Amino acid sequence: MLNKAADVIARGGVIIAPTEGVYGFSCRIDNEAAIARILALKGRAAGKGFITLCATTKDAMALIEQDKLPPATLSLMHQLWPGPHTFVLPCKDTYVGLLSGYRHTLAVRVPSFPLLQELLSRCPTPIVSTSANLSGHAPYKDLQAVTAAFGAQVDYVLPAACEGLSGPTSIHDGLTGQLLRQGGA
Repeated sequence: MLNKAADVIARGGVIIAPTEGVYGFSCRIDNEAAIARILALKGRAAGKGFITLCATTKDAMALIEQDKLPPATLSLMHQLWPGPHTFVLPCKDTYVGLLSGYRHTLAVRVPSFPLLQELLSRCPTPIVSTSANLSGHAPYKDLQAVTAAFGAQVDYVLPAACEGLSGPTSIHDGLTGQLLRQGGA
């Protein structure tokens, strides 16, 4: 099932995969057509941007402008990664587009969830991760419900459970240090 999910992503498809707390849509970060599909599925504005999941901190660092980060942010990232903590960080110009919501920042996470780690290790690039739901509605925590809602509109649903957090992950502003969203416990 992980090989199938990784193959669909590698070929430019969109999948639904479990995350730490909710189900999410995922695709390659370098495929604007797949990212646009996710926007359409969610009914989401293009300016919102997405979370990027990376297998390692090294992979995450390759996407961002490290010299623009305060030392405290780098220290916190190294303390909290891998884990359910997303950081909004200044990104390289290459990633300014649908992925970043046309901003010069990118939301990045290095998950510790073993299933996501294994999926990421099989994918050719980091992947997009955003909750599998209509924009403004509650994210799905149940595999049957998310499959009924979106299964026919994606290329694959990874049939596995979420890790067990009560909701989405926390989000930290990497430039100000502000906690933008408290994650599920």
